[in-house]
Amino acid sequence: MVANVNQIVVADGDLKVLDAFERLFAGQYRVKTFDESEEALKWIKENHGVSVIVSCANLPGRGGSGFLKASETYVPLATRVMLTAQNSVEVFKQAVNEAGVFMFLSKPCSPQELSSAIEASVAHHSRMVFERTLLEKTLSGSVKLLIDMLSLFHSEAFRRTSVMRPQALKLAKVLEMKKTWELEMAIMFSPLGEALLPKEILSRYRAAKTLTESQREILAGAPAQTRDLLKNIPQLEKVAEVLYLSGRGYDGSGFPEDGPTGKDIPLTARILKLLTDLWYASPENGVDAAAFEALGINHRQYDPDLLKVARACLLSEALGVDEREITLCYIRALKPGDELVDDILTEGTHELVLSRGHQLTGTTIRRLDQYNHVAGIRQPIRVHRPAPVDTSQAPEKATA
Repeated sequence: MVANVNQIVVADGDLKVLDAFERLFAGQYRVKTFDESEEALKWIKENHGVSVIVSCANLPGRGGSGFLKASETYVPLATRVMLTAQNSVEVFKQAVNEAGVFMFLSKPCSPQELSSAIEASVAHHSRMVFERTLLEKTLSGSVKLLIDMLSLFHSEAFRRTSVMRPQALKLAKVLEMKKTWELEMAIMFSPLGEALLPKEILSRYRAAKTLTESQREILAGAPAQTRDLLKNIPQLEKVAEVLYLSGRGYDGSGFPEDGPTGKDIPLTARILKLLTDLWYASPENGVDAAAFEALGINHRQYDPDLLKVARACLLSEALGVDEREITLCYIRALKPGDELVDDILTEGTHELVLSRGHQLTGTTIRRLDQYNHVAGIRQPIRVHRPAPVDTSQAPEKATA
């Protein structure tokens, strides 16, 4: 019985090497072997839970360095090990510079040396995963705080994120996306370019009024501006690229003019474009059949499979009734975790302060209180309040 869930992939043209790996590690790890590069890559693409990838330098197909570099697209955190009987400096340089190899092993390799190398590689992978998870959690918290602040100053631009985020997560679940972090970050940052636009251009664009040539250029440059703001932040490089391509149509229309088409557009960018356009096409009370009919007019701009999934997933949900209890309260009684049922508006001018669906944090509540003292906010406020956690059934702690 395998005592460890770590998956080891071994690619080597020598069947004796593959047999040796299977015999040596069968009781410790899940071992998958291949004698050439393309079948190995195909398997890795469909099985992302890979901890270590081992390849010989002269692997049939695209070679060891080419195979290890290609695998990074699907499992970027997997540790890469190269087996080689060559002592060429060029082989080592190519493997390190292009394939990010963690360790070299010379053929022939003793079982003890091989075991130590794989153990060190698995440990390295675990550290990488831990550090990546910690960084993502820290970055997510920082982004959430930033978006909360921007929502108060640019409420109209950011009001759609609270609607689109749960929609995106539902789509991701149906599509069996294993990681949704980049999708969530892209949704949260999607209004950033719009928020940076001059108010005159934004108001004319929303009202479908004619724009001057210079105004159209500024509007068209918003995705690039967003990308340039985010691309130098660690872990947000891919998010920046997704936002840059989120206006690109499946049929090649939209921005940028020389961008990819069809399935070459990242899935996250295709989801973001669909949900953004769906939000603009939907009425205030949420998605309906008419919104999808509106998207159908320009259906070539959307991934047909994604459009079909979204219609089935989101429209059936919209037909349901939200049976959650509604709590009516004043600002001083709001609690972190409360979800707004309605838009929060100013008392006199009825200007939007914070959009419905927004989940409140302590910082947001404090800012609302300050805003109320300055401009006045319509109260009471309707919220969905999370049910308190019942701790009465929790086991008692043992005492000495």
